[in-house]
Amino acid sequence: MLIFTLFTVGIVVLEQSRERQHKTFALEQRMDGYAEVVYRRLSAATLDGELSDAADSLLVLLPENIRLTLIKTDGSVIYDNEVSDYAAMENHIARPEIVTADAQGGGSDIRLSHTNNLQYIYYARRFGDYFVRLALPYDIEVRSFLKPDNLFLYYVILLFIIVLALILYASGWFEKRRQQDRGQLKHELTGNITHELRTPVTGIRGCLETVMDTPLEAEKREHFIKTAYNQTLALSELIQDMSLLTKIDDAPHSFRFEAVNISQLIDELRRTFHNRMKDKNIRLECAVPVATVVNGNRNLLVAIFGNLLDNVIRHAGSNVTAHITQTKESQNFYTFKFWDDGVGISDRRHLSRLFERFYRADEGRTRDAGGSGLGLSIVRNAVSFHGGTISVAKRAGGGLEFSFRLPK
Repeated sequence: MLIFTLFTVGIVVLEQSRERQHKTFALEQRMDGYAEVVYRRLSAATLDGELSDAADSLLVLLPENIRLTLIKTDGSVIYDNEVSDYAAMENHIARPEIVTADAQGGGSDIRLSHTNNLQYIYYARRFGDYFVRLALPYDIEVRSFLKPDNLFLYYVILLFIIVLALILYASGWFEKRRQQDRGQLKHELTGNITHELRTPVTGIRGCLETVMDTPLEAEKREHFIKTAYNQTLALSELIQDMSLLTKIDDAPHSFRFEAVNISQLIDELRRTFHNRMKDKNIRLECAVPVATVVNGNRNLLVAIFGNLLDNVIRHAGSNVTAHITQTKESQNFYTFKFWDDGVGISDRRHLSRLFERFYRADEGRTRDAGGSGLGLSIVRNAVSFHGGTISVAKRAGGGLEFSFRLPK
């Protein structure tokens, strides 16, 4: 609204100024015509006395209220129909209209007269060795003529009110829609969080109630305690992932950037996931040059590559090979591809939603495999936090391929 108001005011001021300039120019042109008439009638008079007599004789050809002054190029006044003792008038060489006329042939000015203290609009034109200066009283009639037409102003005001009303209506509609969308998103997110928390909490409670209320053999008792412990790990992972996403959204300033060697980072992840990869016979092949250094936050970069590898371990199946390659680089970014030859996703319609929080392409299988359901959402947010983009595609030979950019 503020920008639109300033824009409208600017248009009005510009248009009013331009119209006033046009009308002033039209008045100057009319006065220039009078000056031309004066010059032609005086061109035969060469002496000062003859010049003044000729000037008196042609006043009947000019408007009744116009003031005529003849000024030599040295600034001395040789005729003024409003002043009888014009020879005693001060030198006019410094008058603005005379200065402009001397430089450009014609000039105008609006000011108080030093002679009679009346406000005039002056116009002067140089003809040979003298200036013909005409002056109209700057009265109500002249002011009205120079005043811009208000029709355009009324039209702009009307248009401004209409558009302002539309802006208010549109902004109210969008705000209402935004509140509805936020409410729906909040409702869905709350429902998802509640749903995800219920599973581990219910499991922990069931195991502990069984241990407390039922006499069990040591082996079964240990089984239930271990199950409850594993559920606490799942709950802790969920809380940790939710905390990281919240921190990315609400406190981005808390992440410190540094130079991170990607090849070294992947070697560290290889050691971290070694046992889990060995259990499912998963291999990790890295084709990232050892000199590849990304400007980013180490923890978020670990989250990007770590969650992609974790996704392969949980969902790609056994006897799978995961590949990390650097495909190309631009002036400011590296492009990486992370792909595997595992089971992938059968329905391509799931691909566009893989990065949504808590989205599961296969509800039953994914829950059995574990995970918070936030891993790929963390990957997308972390890549976006670094100014990059990420996409996912289904590979013809099986598995998924993630392509993303990270800053140099």
